[in-house]
Amino acid sequence: MSEEIMDYYPIAYLSKSNSAVTFTPGNTDAGSIPVGEGTCLPVRKMQNLLNVANWGEDNRFPQNVEQQMAYYGVGKAALDWKARGLYGNGILPGKIVRYEDEGKKEIFEPLDKIAYQKVYDFIDNRRMFRFWIEFLQDWVWYGNCFPELILSKDCTEITGIVHQESCDARYQQMDDNGKIKKVYLSKLWGASATQYVKFDPKRKMLGTIGDFKEPTEVDGKFVKSLHCVDMYDPVRSLQKIADKLKAKDGLKSAILPVNYPSPNKTYYQLCAWDGARLGGWIEIACKLPSLLKHLFNKAMHIKYHIKVPETYFWKLHGKKEWIAMPAKEKRDKRRDLLKKMDEYLTGADNAYSTFISIFDINEPDSKEYGKVEIDSIEDKLNVDKEILMSSAADAQNLIAMGVHPTLFGAGVIGTGHQRTGGSDQREAFLVYTALLNLERQVLLEPLYLVRDYNDWDKDIVFRFRDTILTTLDQNKGTEKVVS
Repeated sequence: MSEEIMDYYPIAYLSKSNSAVTFTPGNTDAGSIPVGEGTCLPVRKMQNLLNVANWGEDNRFPQNVEQQMAYYGVGKAALDWKARGLYGNGILPGKIVRYEDEGKKEIFEPLDKIAYQKVYDFIDNRRMFRFWIEFLQDWVWYGNCFPELILSKDCTEITGIVHQESCDARYQQMDDNGKIKKVYLSKLWGASATQYVKFDPKRKMLGTIGDFKEPTEVDGKFVKSLHCVDMYDPVRSLQKIADKLKAKDGLKSAILPVNYPSPNKTYYQLCAWDGARLGGWIEIACKLPSLLKHLFNKAMHIKYHIKVPETYFWKLHGKKEWIAMPAKEKRDKRRDLLKKMDEYLTGADNAYSTFISIFDINEPDSKEYGKVEIDSIEDKLNVDKEILMSSAADAQNLIAMGVHPTLFGAGVIGTGHQRTGGSDQREAFLVYTALLNLERQVLLEPLYLVRDYNDWDKDIVFRFRDTILTTLDQNKGTEKVVS
């Protein structure tokens, strides 16, 4: 066997030892100290020129996650499905007019479009539609979002909301009172390296002049600084920021951080599904297609072993004639036989046909002579095992992301043991939407800040509209609900 080393970075195959090798970046998530709202806990700062709170050890945590997930189609589709599921059929403003069933059921009525035209103009603006797409994508990927609130010239109203990519945003380190005053925006965080540059220097960014380092100053060109709204007291915080911005010219805005709390994180929260990434399931799901491709490309897949004795040609051409035949002519005769065999085994017209081999038997010892044999070879690639492992990885990742595997058909791939009928999918979707309320209330924080800062009615509430699948015996396929 060849002792070849087959390098398909980030995987390799060592043919001598039959070993597969994968190069994996280290854990980029740095631990942090929790902070309480009432009492500020002391945080030891890691000093840098910009006083930035690094997101991950190399300050490229979201970029690293995106690059790793770039190889995982099922995971990316699942996160996109979650974003679309959170938005449902859009956002509806209304009021709770009364409660029924002893307070167990609230009666929600949408706002009148004429009386509350300003509210509908804000929510239904096409720029807001674009905002929600971008905002929810970053939410399901990173759990940390940085919407930018655009203020009017006199800073008395919020006129719009713009999404700032999570990959671009970094907090200023908190002050001694536990307050974060600024958010920095830049495309250059860790730009001197890519995800794999520590393993392969050739993977540096091409076409750059010099070796760029971490940004060191707010220059308004490569790094911009915006005021950070206190998410625990957003109205009063934004009013204080507005007082500072009134005298300034140009765009007046501030960042309202929106995140879903996670244990032991001070600055940047962590999505629950990141446990599957750290545990290696996403890496497994990413590597298996490359491994299968390598097996199919490099392995010799033998289905049959055909045994042709030399005496076969003696009987066909005569023993003396065959022995005296030139080597080139013998080779041509053998190739003619190989072509006939190949056509016989692969031709569609020969399916389920019978193969007859005529041979001699030596009567004294009953030995067979001149017999052509065709043996079927068992598949040693064990592809079914690899596909089963891929299915297990998909199931682990989907469950971590909060998406039931039946909604993605993951119960069929590889095993087929799980049911994926309409009832299973409907019930899984109903359970999913029932658990979205808390998450949606966090996502609506920017709109509630707009309501309070713009002095809309304080009893206005916002609800997401959902399409709920129903059974056919109800004479309708779907129905609309708000949550």
